[in-house]
Amino acid sequence: MSRGLAWGLILVVWTLLLLVFRPYVEMVLVAWETLPSHAHGYIVLAVVAYLFWTKWPHLAAIAYRPSARGFAALVLGSLVAMVGELTSVAAVVQFSVVFLIFCTVWAVGGDRAARVSAGPISFLVFAVPFGQEALPVLMNWTADATVVALRHSGVPVFQEGRNFVIPSGRWSVVEACGGIRYLLSSIFIGAVFAYLTFTQTHKRVLFMVWSVVMPLLANWLRAYVIVMVAHHSNNEWGMGVSHLALGWIIFGIAVFVGFAVGARWRDPQPEVPRGGPAMAGSSLAVMLAASVLAAAIPPGIARSAEALTARTSSTETPQLRFDSLSDLERDSSDADGIRPSFPGARAVHQARYKTRDGETVDVFIAYFRQQEQGAELINVSNMVEPSHDWSWSTSSTVRRDSATVPQVRLEGYVKGGRHAAVYQVYWVNGTTTPSDAVAKLNEALSRLRGRGDDSAAIILTMYSQDNLEAARLKTEAFAAERLDGVLADLQRTAEGGK
Repeated sequence: MSRGLAWGLILVVWTLLLLVFRPYVEMVLVAWETLPSHAHGYIVLAVVAYLFWTKWPHLAAIAYRPSARGFAALVLGSLVAMVGELTSVAAVVQFSVVFLIFCTVWAVGGDRAARVSAGPISFLVFAVPFGQEALPVLMNWTADATVVALRHSGVPVFQEGRNFVIPSGRWSVVEACGGIRYLLSSIFIGAVFAYLTFTQTHKRVLFMVWSVVMPLLANWLRAYVIVMVAHHSNNEWGMGVSHLALGWIIFGIAVFVGFAVGARWRDPQPEVPRGGPAMAGSSLAVMLAASVLAAAIPPGIARSAEALTARTSSTETPQLRFDSLSDLERDSSDADGIRPSFPGARAVHQARYKTRDGETVDVFIAYFRQQEQGAELINVSNMVEPSHDWSWSTSSTVRRDSATVPQVRLEGYVKGGRHAAVYQVYWVNGTTTPSDAVAKLNEALSRLRGRGDDSAAIILTMYSQDNLEAARLKTEAFAAERLDGVLADLQRTAEGGK
């Protein structure tokens, strides 16, 4: 069978894959349109097409033979996609689709075709919207690096989390200052340059390390220079448009310097290999049918499992009733506070109470049932402090002397000298964890056991004018007194209010 027909059949399988996973492909397109850090998505497709064009002489010169190992990898990738769909983790499914696209070539075309096409296809990884989870860490690093540089420059600094004050004014590291766009753009550009310039693995690895380190250093330098320029110009420069322009100028210079250095060690490109016998049409047809089944059946199993979850879970809207909090007096004051937002929750309990000591506590509980993409316990749209009026100061896992809730996540915020200590924990059908990943795993296990996916986010917040530790001690005291009762109320809700 001709090479053209072989690739035509591969394209048929790719088309079917995109149709099977259409909802997740649509999420990728939406991310390209809405997330500035992934606006390069369409460029990724153009790069992949170009790289395939450069490899076409190599692909034309090899024999196409079915690969049992490629077929096994196809089945494995489909199973991973199934797990991602069961746990509603879109990124797992999207990365699995990229892997399945590669495995289709491997299964149908054989080992040599897979080796030649692995490079171009691997760049599809950059089309998947990932990396936003690192933004809080990048923001922390930027704030710390800027403060260290300012102090070494002789500028007195008072720092509190991502906020710092110098004699000329107050600064705060926000999302745009984290450098996520620089980092993701640099990794993508660096990967393309390394692939086209080098053939030796160690050179590619070294250049990729540079592509990760360089944008971090460039972003820290950008933040430091902007603050210093504003400081020495009485805040007339380094703000507004100049703030953004200076950042991209520094980033652009760093990128081109890296390219100039890397080009000095360019490797010669490999020669086009000689051709081989074509693959039999009957073998290709059998492998095509097997590939389609291997790619499509596991997602179908996942959707069947979701249907089973829908049958085993109550279809009624959960009615939240918290007897454990009924003896507390409601506080109707409009005092400022932390107001979490979990837009996909089936039911929400959000109230302010007065404790027996006269303190104010904000209780937020978001309950989820029959979760689907966009309406799930773990989702980037769920935020503890969506208004951004409060400045984040710290995040950590706190151990507790409790058998039911041994650990919680502590988030610290500050506004106008008022500190907020936020305890957050996930409840999934009787289990508790502060970890997003563990909560997702518990959801999957609960579904597979036929117990449904009822779960909840519990967020307790108390305040202090002194410091975060004083606020945390108040939150801990309230949690020690009430949290077990709240869990019992949630369990009753999951069992239908019995």
